[in-house]
Amino acid sequence: DVDKVHVVPNACSDIFRRVDCTGLSGTGQIEQPFLLYIGNRARYKNFDVLAKAYSLWHRRKEVALVLVGGKPLSEGERHLMEELAITKQVKLLRDIDDETLCCLYNRALAFVCPSLYEGFGMLLLEAMACGCPVIASHIPSTVEVAGDCPVYFEPEKADDLLRAFDIVLSEGRDSERVHAGLERVKSYSWDKTAAETLEVYRMLRR
Repeated sequence: DVDKVHVVPNACSDIFRRVDCTGLSGTGQIEQPFLLYIGNRARYKNFDVLAKAYSLWHRRKEVALVLVGGKPLSEGERHLMEELAITKQVKLLRDIDDETLCCLYNRALAFVCPSLYEGFGMLLLEAMACGCPVIASHIPSTVEVAGDCPVYFEPEKADDLLRAFDIVLSEGRDSERVHAGLERVKSYSWDKTAAETLEVYRMLRR
């Protein structure tokens, strides 16, 4: 019964914000500009399309693709990267803390979220809170969380993602989308989550 369903949004940690990353450890090994991907690379995450689009990008040799978290690269992923000739441009970081992740958001040219489907887009909020441009697949959950702030692409079209790379780089980190993201993320907070959850409990007592 739809009348018995109450949607309460989550929020992200206050640690994710705009910061000066000079001197912070954990990201010094990445000296060149980079695109940022976070999380596991399971099938629904659509990582293959990201890898293919990146391999076709004319700026791939000057802009790295940084992967954060997930399992070590599988044999299949290594083979894919070798086949696409992007092995040297892809860097995997694992077991990093939130401070380092915040720094990565603050340094990245863009955070890329290519998923075919998602639940709540926590990573979208983290990126927007850090003033990081967002490239995201055009799926309902992402639109619900991030609104018009990301540069969207059709999730199964590598050419469309390729176009998004160029748009984000041309707009930079001081674009209208980025400022809109900084404002939008203010509407999410754990205090608001708690208050709305409490209100559901109160409704059940009436």
